[in-house]
Amino acid sequence: MAKSEIIMEKAERLKKLPTYVFAKLDELKARERRKGVDLIDLGMGNPNIFPPQDVIDEVIEALKDPETHRYPSFPGTHDLRVAIANWCKREYGFKVDPDLETIVLIGSKEGLIHFAFAFINPGDTTLVPMPAYPAHFNGTILAGGTPISLPATESNGYMPDLDDINPDVAKKAKMLILSYPTNPTTAFATKEYFKKAVAFAKKYKLILLHDFAYAELYFEGNKPISMLEIPEAKDVCIEFHTCSKTFGMAGWRVGFAVGNRELIGALRQIKTNLDYGLFMGAQKAAAKALAHEDEYMEKMRKTYKERRDILVDGLNSLGWKIEKPKGTMYVWAPVPKGYNCAEFSTLLLEKTGVVVAPGTAFGDEGEGYVRIALVDTKERIIEAVERLKKANIRFA
Repeated sequence: MAKSEIIMEKAERLKKLPTYVFAKLDELKARERRKGVDLIDLGMGNPNIFPPQDVIDEVIEALKDPETHRYPSFPGTHDLRVAIANWCKREYGFKVDPDLETIVLIGSKEGLIHFAFAFINPGDTTLVPMPAYPAHFNGTILAGGTPISLPATESNGYMPDLDDINPDVAKKAKMLILSYPTNPTTAFATKEYFKKAVAFAKKYKLILLHDFAYAELYFEGNKPISMLEIPEAKDVCIEFHTCSKTFGMAGWRVGFAVGNRELIGALRQIKTNLDYGLFMGAQKAAAKALAHEDEYMEKMRKTYKERRDILVDGLNSLGWKIEKPKGTMYVWAPVPKGYNCAEFSTLLLEKTGVVVAPGTAFGDEGEGYVRIALVDTKERIIEAVERLKKANIRFA
């Protein structure tokens, strides 16, 4: 008897997702590794800086407590939510109610995607400066909506002029999604820009989502501001944070969101139907991390700054003219003439074993650039520059 064929057709929402460039990059990396190539992988923003030792010790101790191994509470432990509220007040000067205006996430990416499901209906639109971290537009697509690109370019300081948005487009939109300091462009926003964003959101009755993943990754004293520092921002805003970059806890999957209680409440409602919350050992460790003062962060910032200086100075010696980023863990570099970003990133991989992310991984607007992550040691970044020099890869 012949077997019946089952047609495994993907949902339309998956078909609408853009090609995941990092999947293709992983294939190319695997191919080179099979050849025995020693790769210097600066493609993914995967920190290689360890968490503070007392944070590691905290989770080790937590593992000995039987309660740690039970299901956690949906919105996060009370202790962690209080630690989040205290951190917001200490670092940025704004208050949030730990019970109603905070939520613990299994990494901020999870929260960003699920937040879209809480508010975006099929046919809705969101406004997203592009290029952008893929979760900023993919969440909208997965929820059945359409992200509207706001081109963020060097000429506008990667801060699209909100006054240029067609009022009809703004009226139909459901959400404005911002993230400063920005991945991948490393741009910082001004306080004036944030004030304008809050006013714009209130004028057009938009939800204002701010992804503050790189809150503590800044150099030369250029500390970025939180959207929630702006008066009346909490009327319309939810802000996402992560322990991945600030405390080197990327694999622990600890994030949180703070802000408007109705927005937080809707995200809680989504998550109570999708997961059982974050492992309690990680929550205890995160509470310990958030209590840290500046000593650990200063050391972390110094490490990234040294790597930034080595990379930018090295690239500039090869013909690039890149300004040193004020923060984040990336360098956003233009590609030489005659290449698109995919071709150039492939050339680097095949000729030098240096892995970078093509700009189109962050939307079509990223064409012409590659993102280089500062996620290896100073010595390896020096070697990466030397490999480019030896291969005669220059900016011209």
